[in-house]
Amino acid sequence: MTNRSVLLAHPGTQYAPHLARELVRHGLLHRFWTGFAVAGSGWLGGLLRYAPGSIRRRLGKRLVDVPDTTLRTLPLLDWRARKAARFVGDEAAFFERNRLFQEAIPVPEIRAAGVVIGFDTSSWLLARRAKEMGKRFILDQSIGHPSAKERIFSDLRQRFPQWSTSAPLKAAEMVATEREEHELADIIVVPSQFVKETLVVEGVDERKIRVIPFGTNLELFQPGPPRRQEACPLVFLFVGSVSARKGTPVLLQAWRQWNPDNAELWLVGPGAIPTEEQSGLPSSVKVLGPRGRAEVAALMQKADVFVFPSFFEGLAQVQIEAQACGLPLIATRESGADELVDDGRTGCLVPAGDVGALEAAMRRFAEDGGLRLSMREQAIAGRERLSWMRYGDQWARLLKEVL
Repeated sequence: MTNRSVLLAHPGTQYAPHLARELVRHGLLHRFWTGFAVAGSGWLGGLLRYAPGSIRRRLGKRLVDVPDTTLRTLPLLDWRARKAARFVGDEAAFFERNRLFQEAIPVPEIRAAGVVIGFDTSSWLLARRAKEMGKRFILDQSIGHPSAKERIFSDLRQRFPQWSTSAPLKAAEMVATEREEHELADIIVVPSQFVKETLVVEGVDERKIRVIPFGTNLELFQPGPPRRQEACPLVFLFVGSVSARKGTPVLLQAWRQWNPDNAELWLVGPGAIPTEEQSGLPSSVKVLGPRGRAEVAALMQKADVFVFPSFFEGLAQVQIEAQACGLPLIATRESGADELVDDGRTGCLVPAGDVGALEAAMRRFAEDGGLRLSMREQAIAGRERLSWMRYGDQWARLLKEVL
């Protein structure tokens, strides 16, 4: 068996291109199968690097830094899914895309690999095929168990009915396919202890779960100069979808209760605050809408504290980006933040849904400039552990055990 023996398969984007690049760096990638992507080493990748900024921003996530000989794409599947989503909804459209994607990977490609890596929600058929051919299958589980998610979403729909559309019910068939992925996997890689715990509670064998936290782009997400001046409002920054799952209603309730005179809350991301929630919203809440990654990095450099009270994640990458920019974090275990936050040194962990604890944490940061500065220094000192290279090194160690 050669060392270039990993088949990596993901029908979309997420962080799979980073893993593909790291597998190339370690000499482990045989093939990367995905939807729409462009190899950075190819002629089209070269053109894209010099395209106008608007095109680069739109297609940048599709540029993959792997040799074009290792990349195989199925772009029509993604295009058709996006068209179908207008009629049947995102979940049904992308479930069908994921099924077709798995079926489209040729038998010789799987046979040529020593190990097959797939991702949650898009690997149940791939796992079956790999196991039938005697291959080891590793599942990359990016988020908590779907049954745990549904329990949390059910509670959110009752607690925040006006936000209910942001906590949709998942079809039983889709949950069943994810359970099959867990059963067939030889190893399951998760980004946080929180994800691991949700799997173990649902009966997944703890012995086959490994925790490998994500990384981030340390060149893009860098600390800005210390900006705090007494005349400037203190900035608390939230980045993510404005939704119940991300804890937005809890954050807004805590902010209303506090209603500070010299602080602002910046909300960055897609989604809208329900109309009935907008009345009485303090003017210190700034809804900035979706922003590109470079703009997010710039906003992080202008902020003082990053706040992310999510109810359910894997390991939200915006938290890694914020910490790389030197921001103290206010976050929850459910966001995966216990992989990042040394409580009291680099941030503060609060219970998900606890309005009082969230308000108290924000007050504490507002009142203690020395604490903010100390946590900023600690975050900056630990930046290197947040790199994609470190993420890739951990994957390489795991794969060399398997191979």
